[in-house]
Amino acid sequence: MTQDLTDRLAAATSLDSDMLAEICTAAGSVFPEAPAHPEVLSDPTEAVMHLLSHCLPGWQIHLSGQAAEPNGHWRCSLRKSDAHDDDLVVGTATGPTIPLALARAFWDVVRKSG
Repeated sequence: MTQDLTDRLAAATSLDSDMLAEICTAAGSVFPEAPAHPEVLSDPTEAVMHLLSHCLPGWQIHLSGQAAEPNGHWRCSLRKSDAHDDDLVVGTATGPTIPLALARAFWDVVRKSG
């Protein structure tokens, strides 16, 4: 299931509520505080930020990119601290939308932590 989700997340062009719910379910083994139903939030960016605030409280989110229609070019990294470069786990990802880049970076953290 993990590899299947990894592949589908890599192939996705946007983050939908079903995929986000699946990420939360799969992440539950690493992050028991993962919300069971973040998909109830209507905005995908808000929903994935809700997930990050529950599972990675206090982590630094670095997001950069170029907004372009129909797809931007976003880069995201998640790390515990900006103060040190020796974090054991750093999630990194790219994506055509902000929510997808955030979700892919979170999934990178889950895979590295599991």
